[in-house]
Amino acid sequence: MSTLQFVFGASGSGKTEFCIRKALEEAGKDLNHNVYYLVPEQDTLAMQKRIVMHENNKGKGIINLDVLSFQRLYYASFSHRNKPVPKALDEMGKVMVLSLVAEKYNRNLHYFQGEIDKPGFLEEAKSLISECMQYGISPENLSNCALKSVKKLTGAKLHDMALLYAGFLNWLLEHGKYTEEGIQDLALEQVLQDPNYKNATFLLDGFTGFTVSELRCLEILMEGENNILISLEIRSREEGNLYEKGDMSSLFYLTKDAVKEVEELALKLNVKVLPAINVNLYDSISGERRKEGEVYPRFEKIPALQKICDDYAYGKAEVERASRGQEKRDVKSFEKTEQEEEQKEKQIRPFGITLRECPNILREVEEAAVEIRALVKDEGYRYRDIAVIVPDSESYRDILFRKWKDLEIPFFLEEDIKLMDSPYGKVLRSALLVLEKGFLFDTVFRYLRAFPYRGAGEEELVDRWENIARERGLKGLPAFSSLLKPEEDETEEEKEERTYKKKVEDYQAYWDLTCLFTFYERNRKSAEKGLVLKDRIDSLSELLEKTDLENRLLESLSFLSEEGMENREESFEKSIGIILEMMEKMRESLGEISISKKSFGKLFDLAFSLEKLRQIPATLDQVVVGDLRRSRFHNPKAFLFLGLSSEFLPKGMGKKIIFTEKEREFLRESGYRLSPLSWEESYIEKYYVYKAFLTPKERLYLSYPRTLRNGKSGKASPYLKELFPLFPDLKIIYSGKEKLPIYNGKRALEELVEELPKQCTGNSLFLQKEEILHRFKTESFRLLQYLWNREEYREAVERILKGIFFENTEERISKEMSLALYGEILKGSVSRMEVFYSCPYAHFLQYGLNLKDRKTSEVQAFTIGNLYHRMLELFFKKLMRRKDMEEAFGEKLEEILNEVLEELWQDPEFSLFLSGGRNEYLRMKLQKNGRRILWALGKQLLGGDFRPKAVEEEFKMEEEGLQLRGRIDRVDEYLSEDRKTLFLKVIDYKSGKKAFSLKNLFAGLDLQLPLYMDYVLQREKEKNPNREVLPSALFYFTMENPVIPYDKDSDPDKERLKAFKPSGLVNFSEESLSHLEKREEESLLLPVQCKNGEVEEKGAAVSSEKLEALLAFAKKEMLEGAKRIKEGEKGISPIRKEGDITSCSYCPYHSICGFDEDIPNFRYRSPDSRTDEELWEEILKKTEEEIEESDTGEEKTLIRAKDAKNIETRKEDGDE
Repeated sequence: MSTLQFVFGASGSGKTEFCIRKALEEAGKDLNHNVYYLVPEQDTLAMQKRIVMHENNKGKGIINLDVLSFQRLYYASFSHRNKPVPKALDEMGKVMVLSLVAEKYNRNLHYFQGEIDKPGFLEEAKSLISECMQYGISPENLSNCALKSVKKLTGAKLHDMALLYAGFLNWLLEHGKYTEEGIQDLALEQVLQDPNYKNATFLLDGFTGFTVSELRCLEILMEGENNILISLEIRSREEGNLYEKGDMSSLFYLTKDAVKEVEELALKLNVKVLPAINVNLYDSISGERRKEGEVYPRFEKIPALQKICDDYAYGKAEVERASRGQEKRDVKSFEKTEQEEEQKEKQIRPFGITLRECPNILREVEEAAVEIRALVKDEGYRYRDIAVIVPDSESYRDILFRKWKDLEIPFFLEEDIKLMDSPYGKVLRSALLVLEKGFLFDTVFRYLRAFPYRGAGEEELVDRWENIARERGLKGLPAFSSLLKPEEDETEEEKEERTYKKKVEDYQAYWDLTCLFTFYERNRKSAEKGLVLKDRIDSLSELLEKTDLENRLLESLSFLSEEGMENREESFEKSIGIILEMMEKMRESLGEISISKKSFGKLFDLAFSLEKLRQIPATLDQVVVGDLRRSRFHNPKAFLFLGLSSEFLPKGMGKKIIFTEKEREFLRESGYRLSPLSWEESYIEKYYVYKAFLTPKERLYLSYPRTLRNGKSGKASPYLKELFPLFPDLKIIYSGKEKLPIYNGKRALEELVEELPKQCTGNSLFLQKEEILHRFKTESFRLLQYLWNREEYREAVERILKGIFFENTEERISKEMSLALYGEILKGSVSRMEVFYSCPYAHFLQYGLNLKDRKTSEVQAFTIGNLYHRMLELFFKKLMRRKDMEEAFGEKLEEILNEVLEELWQDPEFSLFLSGGRNEYLRMKLQKNGRRILWALGKQLLGGDFRPKAVEEEFKMEEEGLQLRGRIDRVDEYLSEDRKTLFLKVIDYKSGKKAFSLKNLFAGLDLQLPLYMDYVLQREKEKNPNREVLPSALFYFTMENPVIPYDKDSDPDKERLKAFKPSGLVNFSEESLSHLEKREEESLLLPVQCKNGEVEEKGAAVSSEKLEALLAFAKKEMLEGAKRIKEGEKGISPIRKEGDITSCSYCPYHSICGFDEDIPNFRYRSPDSRTDEELWEEILKKTEEEIEESDTGEEKTLIRAKDAKNIETRKEDGDE
């Protein structure tokens, strides 16, 4: 006849110690008598170690004593009876089967018909079916509930899940497959027949409750004439209501529920229930009754935890109820005199408990590190004596790895790693993404970047491929095949720039890409016949084998151990075997299933999300950082509980996709209980927090952050607040104001970076000795001295000092370096010189170091600008071949524009506009804007007598080591009636707003128009030596369609023409003005001001003399800039242009120069503040001076020539 006995006791009372002693005692009586010590799966190894090393285990071994979990007991039964263990369908396999079942029954579903393909549905459906199997709920039970349901929606959901559940079970039956739950059922049959599990002793320790499967196992064990001892946690004051019907809000509901279920089994099987052993009242070692007020063994060095153990989360009603229960059993145990109460209160002062509030998680982790280091250094703790809990590893993981590595604290983060995070999984999934979505920029380079490349050559080759793909907009396998021969399109300059010199075929990246092509082709060709899962897995295995991924990854993982992450290195190594094993399982169990490319990728996504990689600590002496529920800490000396914030605890329950809380309650009311509801989970969580508080033997450290990583503010968790009434004197330590201690060189450097700049303010150099002397006595200067005297930190200190005292000083490169970078002759365009005047450093980076933006195939602003330029070029070329310009700008405008655009769309540069809906809209918009621009240009042209002379005219300038090239967008001319005077107009098209300004000219930013005009004038003067050639106008024309505000009283065409007015300078002479525009009153076409119908000489209207002076001035400025470049000028000196626009506004090099106005000598240059009149005076004055110098120079040359001639004559005559 079997016996059942409970061991009751609170945390720390000695339940486990009693059970271990009992197990060793029973095992020692008879070596043929089997003793089984059952614990949760995660406790098995630690419990084996504890039993082996126990003082009562004299032989330090276990012969007939075995430590098992329920799962190990199941599998051991197969071994005992020489039965093979069936292979279980893993989580991924379940989802795959369920997807097949859902596809088959989709039409019969009432509610979930449209939900099957939604993310997360199949995973939750799988979890729900597994839950039903664990709790013994059949498809028929769900169908019955569906019929009972009053709510149609609930009934439809239950009907659908019953259908999917039944289909799932039928598939397993047809294919002879098992789930883990199904194997447990088979295992229970083996346990029933296993002689090893009869007439034995079973001790169950560490359980908070039992699942349906575990209860069935207990039932079988009770039938086998076994002695069963079960230890469960309950505190002394609740023993009285242990057998009362409790609710979920009770802290020990799980214990009460377990007792109820086990005793019902015992009653049903007529098992003898022995009196319970209460280690709350009796010492677990001696068996003697505890003295009144005596603390439990675990809390001897931290008696404050006894108070938490007895009174945590204990309301008034519960106290009264517990007291009544105690009166029935042992009234004397609660009788205390006033003196005894006082004595006890003194004993349980909150010594050993630290409560800290931190400003953020970073500071919280740092404070915890300080605590750990103090325990190790000052109190002789080992790292293994300390345990830590974080309630949300996602929020703490990165900070823990970063900060604790810096602080040299060895630790092990007890968390499961997703297979998707492993390097092997990333390569595999990226290859499947290419298969699913095709050869796109993102998919191909995600694949290539997932490989561990070694050496600069490999990386540079992939970088080059990426630039080529981005520039050409590669898409599809044939396009990406061109990457295998990148040298074919390589320029000589690019060949010199690249560092990889071997043939592309000799690089591993080349082979990886080739293997991807083969993998893709194999799946594409076979797909025509219909691919099953086995074929696809074989092709994937071939890819992984050919790329030698496993060996390459194993070589590359060594850096993790160097970073102090040995656990992660070991886990990533194991992930390779797990993934290969998973693929083999899929091949064996589901290999004959036909599967599409998309489903193949989804299958691995599901597998990677469901399969977790468990880590094992690499060394024993390290701090274990664990999880609230899963982790098991075996009473460390010190215990740190971080993250006790209301944002983390209570933990929010995830949203249920299938059954709501109400629907789960309906199932429970119908007699079918599933896992706890959300509100019940919060009470269970509270119990785990309570257990965590009672974990340590000596120190308890609690903390929470005020601010979380997402910016939310946090406050103390309600679970933490329940400690405050127990310890009124417990003070919260507020971190943030006081500085962290400095415990190593790295921390000293951090402190130095933070504090030293405060002592080195900008005016420190100008203070008196007495004012600054005290600063050298500060901690930051003592740190500076300490670090400077240590060789290993000196270089870092030098960098810190350099950064603190950095000033933007004018630095030049040598003339030799300038010559090497730019050459003897500066080549480029006028824009190059304008870049130099805008910021010399930007010029140095762009033209000296040749730093460029990465080219891309996307439509960008400059692409649209180039399109407008080409459109106008082609239109005016066609126009110049026609006789009737009025017709071209009138009824024929649309026709000519369409012809022009058709030509442009054939140009490879603009072929992008032909693809995609967005670009189609852009084409329509560009055509509309082009029509409006040409209309305005036509009005401006036909409104005067000037006609186009040249389009895209070549510009050349070669003087004093400067060689400039460019294109003048348009040159118009007018020949006077007497054919003696030729007037010229230069127009430069701009895609953005651009206004000519004398201030910009003086700053070197508006040199283009004057230089273009000067070149055209000189050329035409050479061609027309008998004519007077005069500048008439130089204009910027903005190529954009302006928005005109609505005004019913105004003429919209007139307003539009005003908005289209060009910007620049106009020759004020009447003859020039009259041919530029035939106006009656105000000017609609020119940027001039009129008064009484006459143009005023102000603003854009200037005299011929000023225009000529301006051209000479611009040329001189250009030559001056060239001289400064050759002398090596490259200062970081941007200019503030107009309003908020600066040289930095659209500069791509800001991340290189680091320009910051808060740093000394980093300032924007300002344009000349003088008025236009003053600037014209300056231009005229400089021009006059130049002419005078030129004339003087010519006179001196003539005198020297005359003197030389006279000397020669005298020599011939014999004079001395």
